[in-house]
Amino acid sequence: MKRPAQRLVVIALALLLVVPIGAVGLSQLLGPDQEDPAAESSAPVDQRPEVDPADQPPRPELPRPEEPAGLTEQTAEGAEATLTYLLESYAYMMSSGDVSVWANSVDPNCQVCVTFLDNAALLAEQDGYMVGGAFEVQGTSFTGTGEPPATGEVTADFAQQESTIVDDPTRAPTPVDAVSGQIVAQIAWDGQRWRVTDMSLGAAEGAGASDAGEG
Repeated sequence: MKRPAQRLVVIALALLLVVPIGAVGLSQLLGPDQEDPAAESSAPVDQRPEVDPADQPPRPELPRPEEPAGLTEQTAEGAEATLTYLLESYAYMMSSGDVSVWANSVDPNCQVCVTFLDNAALLAEQDGYMVGGAFEVQGTSFTGTGEPPATGEVTADFAQQESTIVDDPTRAPTPVDAVSGQIVAQIAWDGQRWRVTDMSLGAAEGAGASDAGEG
């Protein structure tokens, strides 16, 4: 199977996260019309090895991260706290399926954010989850406009632990390498809290999923 049909690169966290096809239900997002038998025959087939569900790594039981007060403060520190919270709550969201930790801090018109949230929710609907993948935010900076700032840009230096995506209990899980780099987020004050309006990758090292199990 060709690599583009084996996994989906989620355009969230700026091409940082690589998720297997099964984890986001690619057939539901990009697949053929179910009423077209000819199109169905060309749908990608999951060729990962079969495994005993009992051998899958267990779903982590992580506590829901508490929102810092800064999310509702119209300051540079509040803007930085918003992006920090998004990154540091990522492992909880991907293990529990609770997307509200991100939904409250992203703009609904942020295409990157919405795409990621939709895929994370779909993974949860498939009873999938992630093991590992915690982010460590090593430093942040903010450049804003207005006094107090109403819009701006937050840059975060980070390191993310390696992780494993379990999306089908009968198939081998997908390992994702550790990654480090920089996330640049556009952010705006909506009158009550900061919301991310766009995200892009500033710099990264070691991004990508392991080639293990690819055909």
